[in-house]
Amino acid sequence: MNIKESRTLKQRFKIYWPFSLCAIQQAVSYKGRFYLFIVARILSVFVTYYLWIAIYKSSNNVSLSGFTMKEMILYIFISFITINIVNVTISYEIGSDVVEGSIATNLIKPINYKVRLFFGAIGNLIYRFFMPSLLVWIALIVYQYVKFQALPPRIDTILLYLISMLLSFLILFFFDFCFGMLAFYTTYIWGMNMAKVALLGFLSGQIIPLAFFPETIQKVFDYLPFASMNYVPVMIYLGKISKINLGYALGRQLIWVGLLWLLSHVLWNRVTKRLTVLGG
Repeated sequence: MNIKESRTLKQRFKIYWPFSLCAIQQAVSYKGRFYLFIVARILSVFVTYYLWIAIYKSSNNVSLSGFTMKEMILYIFISFITINIVNVTISYEIGSDVVEGSIATNLIKPINYKVRLFFGAIGNLIYRFFMPSLLVWIALIVYQYVKFQALPPRIDTILLYLISMLLSFLILFFFDFCFGMLAFYTTYIWGMNMAKVALLGFLSGQIIPLAFFPETIQKVFDYLPFASMNYVPVMIYLGKISKINLGYALGRQLIWVGLLWLLSHVLWNRVTKRLTVLGG
């Protein structure tokens, strides 16, 4: 990278970084609503926790589909932390912009609409990492040590988990951006967004670890991006992906980042040619 390219990147960063700061400020301003959402999510996590505790206590097996009860508890909460950090909701913003007609003014502004959304998503990621994910993570480590005398993973495992989680964020961003393009055709995607959230919760392993599915279905999931959104980083944290398969898992995430980026580029070029403004 030469000096000119370096200056260009710094200038672009100065232009778009305020959108990240704006997202953080909005999260802080409406923190009451955010915390209510988090409390609801935590309650649902504890419902899942007690459900799995009941399943293990009623089973004669110490391990189910390769998970001990201690590992399942860790899976439930690490899955919550991961999806809370990497969760992207830009399809709602795109749908709102299309319905209100503000998408037109966004397109004529001297900024890249997709990059603006990306930096806004980064701002949300930063805020969610510290509030409350980091606190829940620390509490989980303390609980694991007090309850099971279990130490946290090694530093290299945590680093690989963070790298995989970052790739999950990119996959979810480009996936949600592509999903948001439906607003240009349907103009209202709130209902479809609700269905998408429920479906992703199932397919990405948030509700049930994918290891509990039949082997044939697991092989199908290997060719889909959903496991890379949540299941892969969680399994890396748990140490359930061998060193041999670790490169394959991260490589698969990288491939999906590239494919979804390309798809988002193609869809964006196509939908902006048929844009119809309804309001604004």
